Amino acid sequence: MAGNADKAATLLKNGGNKAKAGGAKLYALAKDPEVQAKAAKLLEDGKSMYRAAMSPEAQRAYRQAAEFINRTRRK
Repeated sequence: MAGNADKAATLLKNGGNKAKAGGAKLYALAKDPEVQAKAAKLLEDGKSMYRAAMSPEAQRAYRQAAEFINRTRRK
């Protein structure tokens, strides 16, 4: 039993060290100005895509496409 407890403790310790190292890498990556600029650009692109998809024209086109699909299924 003592051997199993030691193995479990070692696994937990190694896992903690790996998580800590991964967190440090992620933090360093997030602090990089180039990565921050890329994330901001992706955010703006996402906002504009959402606005385009939720516009009245897009909703009207979606409704028309749905009606067409429903009509063709019935036949």
